[in-house]
Amino acid sequence: MRRAISTAILVAVTSLASGSVDAKQKTIAGDWTLSFENIGLRLVLTQKGRAVTGTLDYPHGSAFRLTGAFAAGTLTFSGDSAGQNFTVHIDATGSLNADDSLAGTLNAHFVELDDAHQIVRTKDQQMMMWTAVRRMPK
Repeated sequence: MRRAISTAILVAVTSLASGSVDAKQKTIAGDWTLSFENIGLRLVLTQKGRAVTGTLDYPHGSAFRLTGAFAAGTLTFSGDSAGQNFTVHIDATGSLNADDSLAGTLNAHFVELDDAHQIVRTKDQQMMMWTAVRRMPK
C-alpha cells in the first residue's frame, strides 16, 4: 500500500513539474509582426505570469501602450494611441497556435478631433482579423 501511495505521489509531482516546464515554453513574450488588412506592425510583448504588457507600433500616431493577459492559450489586450487630431482605443483577443503564431480579432474605436480638440466624429471598427508571427532576430 505504501509503495502504491509513493508511486502515486511521484507521478503527481512529475506531472506537475513537466506541466510547469510546458507552461514556461508557452510564453508569448517577444518581438512579433502583427498583420491585418495587408498592414504589418511591430508588436513587442512582455509577460509576467498571466499579465501581459507591451507596445504596438502605429504609423499614424504614438505607439499603443498595451495591457492584457495570457491564460490557457488565450491572449487579451487593449491599448490607446493618439495623433494630432485623433485618438484610437483597441481591444483584442487571440490564441496561440500550435505553430507558435497568434491569431485573433480586434475592435477599434476612433475619435476624430478638430483643432480645438472637440469631437468631430467617432467610428467603431468591429472584429478585424489579425495574425502575428515572431520576428527573426537580426
